[in-house]
Amino acid sequence: MKGDVRRMKQITATRRHEKGQILIEVLIALALLGMIATTFLGAMYTALQAARISEEKSATLTLVKSEIEYIKDQPYSENDWAYSVSTTERSTSQAPSWWATSPPPLLPAEYEGYSVDIAGVSDIDLDGTGGPDEGIRTITAVARRDGQVIFTMEDYEVDR
Repeated sequence: MKGDVRRMKQITATRRHEKGQILIEVLIALALLGMIATTFLGAMYTALQAARISEEKSATLTLVKSEIEYIKDQPYSENDWAYSVSTTERSTSQAPSWWATSPPPLLPAEYEGYSVDIAGVSDIDLDGTGGPDEGIRTITAVARRDGQVIFTMEDYEVDR
């Protein structure tokens, strides 16, 4: 019986020293879980932002390439020119010779808020004469979304 009483005193003494230990363990576990969740949410936000930017760049690249290919399908215009096209309008400050018969198409409706500014300038001097060479020009296309420049591409047009 004395052994049982002694054993009960030891168990009771041990329990007194463990009082509140479970609460501390639970608080530490919650803190670790909170840090992991915060890190995970930050990574998810960064991934979503990267996907949005990638989609925007891809859309503008598609628009710019299609405008440049459209220009290359048109007859070569001797004068320098520039125009802008969006989903609702097209305008020109200096029209190419083909503008009257074949103005560029408007951008598709799913590109609302986008616009493309195109300029064709004869400024290439390959023969070293100090002036622009005839029959070759630089085409610069600038894609914008809500007025902010997203993508710029340069290509060449040759009179063939």
